[in-house]
Amino acid sequence: MYKSTTYDVVVVGGGAAGVAAAIGAVKAGAHCLLIERYGCLGGQATIANVSSYCGFFNHAKNPEQIVKGIGQEILEELHELGYYDKINISPAGNAIVALDQEATKFAFDEVVGRYPVDVLMHCRAIKAEMAADKKHIASLVCTDDESIFEIQAAVFVDASGDANLAHMAGAEVRFGDGKGGCYFSTKMMRLDRVGKDVKFKPALLEEIFSKAKKDGYKCLTKESGIVFRVGDDTAYAILPSVAVPALDARTLTECEINTRRQAQDYLAVFRKYMPGMENCRLISTGAQLGMRDTRHVIGETILTGDDVLNAVKREDGVARGGWPCEMHVDLNKMAKYLFVKDDDYYEIPLGCLKSKNIANLWCAGRTISADPIAFASVRVMGTGFATGHAAGVAAALSINNAVAVKDIQKELLRQQALI
Repeated sequence: MYKSTTYDVVVVGGGAAGVAAAIGAVKAGAHCLLIERYGCLGGQATIANVSSYCGFFNHAKNPEQIVKGIGQEILEELHELGYYDKINISPAGNAIVALDQEATKFAFDEVVGRYPVDVLMHCRAIKAEMAADKKHIASLVCTDDESIFEIQAAVFVDASGDANLAHMAGAEVRFGDGKGGCYFSTKMMRLDRVGKDVKFKPALLEEIFSKAKKDGYKCLTKESGIVFRVGDDTAYAILPSVAVPALDARTLTECEINTRRQAQDYLAVFRKYMPGMENCRLISTGAQLGMRDTRHVIGETILTGDDVLNAVKREDGVARGGWPCEMHVDLNKMAKYLFVKDDDYYEIPLGCLKSKNIANLWCAGRTISADPIAFASVRVMGTGFATGHAAGVAAALSINNAVAVKDIQKELLRQQALI
């Protein structure tokens, strides 16, 4: 049915990190397959209504771009489509790239289509077959709506967001903070028919949500949050939130229903209490909940909060990060931020992308090896492009033998990455 069932590199997950990994791998000479469970590439930007790229720029008065490479190719495609010409500053003071969901889907199709990457959407990996030594993944068992089939590869990249491949392969992982806690996940609300004079000031939002709770609205969580305008009459609200303690179907079903119920209450509150929003409409909450904090691969190196906050540079650095540590720890309040020293950037070492106990498994995006404080920074999609690009190059160059970090760095620089 498919062109080939044997590849040099297989990447699981077609979001920012996975696409960067796949293109980085083929640019480095590998025969690569990219697997995505949904019907579009782009990850949470296209399936969870996450309406902006965070992490392409540092937090500064004059933000500096710290991620390029494959991520830059997506930005340039968005520019050509008329959807990116400048950065925006979020209500929290961070530099972001605002996104149009449909344009972003198409931009990913266009960029990936320029390279010899085999892509399977509507495909899901359901089992990792291990080699006799239990230290190497030999193949993936996958399914679509026609059949179950097996795909072999020399090297694998987990860019699933939830470390699903690592979990199936028996890699060492941590769920949330490893102590039963996790950062809250959020349902993104896209609203239209928003009056042109409406100002979403945090103090005003807190006032109306607190009043609504007292008036009997029982399904609201956050009493304040980020709501921002993205068009003449359109806005995004980052409000309905929930803890996601596990990834089984029953738990996720409860979380999806919970946050959709919250979204309806928030909509009703906007209409009742916010002048200019009497006729606002909920356009979309995305195909799935916006996930933040689930499984994390334990790597050969663990990036720490001190590394991030002190802007530590590394000889073995293969990617840059600069987004503040954005910690969603209070179900009722906005995120808590810790900022990188001097508005600088930090470097992510190669060992954070390499599974500690599975020899041919690399990790990218939200799956990389980081402690809870560092994870609050590296999890964003701009940084995901950077770690994915590095993981894809590392996977391609490690097909036959262990690879020196200097060779990975050299190839990343050839591919216009910033390291």
